[in-house]
Amino acid sequence: MRKYEVESMVYERTAYERTAYEPTAEDLPRLVAEAAACAPRRIAVMYGDSVTTYEELHEEVARLDAVMGILLGPASLVPIALSTVFPALADSARADLRDVLDALVSDLVDCVAPEPLSAAG
Repeated sequence: MRKYEVESMVYERTAYERTAYEPTAEDLPRLVAEAAACAPRRIAVMYGDSVTTYEELHEEVARLDAVMGILLGPASLVPIALSTVFPALADSARADLRDVLDALVSDLVDCVAPEPLSAAG
């Protein structure tokens, strides 16, 4: 999927400008899949001495979804996938997971969304 194909998903148009919306936890599996499709080897997360790409993270999210998705729901898939990819993250303080998720969301938006257009049209 190309960056411009997800424009309507990540940006809402107002009368005078485009403003970014904040993705919810339910959006994360879809955004990870889109990032894996357009930039599979891009680093998704760095934690400690380990890294994972969008392709690897998507594979783990898809595996969890296939096995336990109906029980977990989409909001839990990415955080649990991160904890399985980075076991130390599961043992760390909750703030570490939140910081990793915040960085991931920021990078996902940069990866799959085009830059907002200026209001000066």
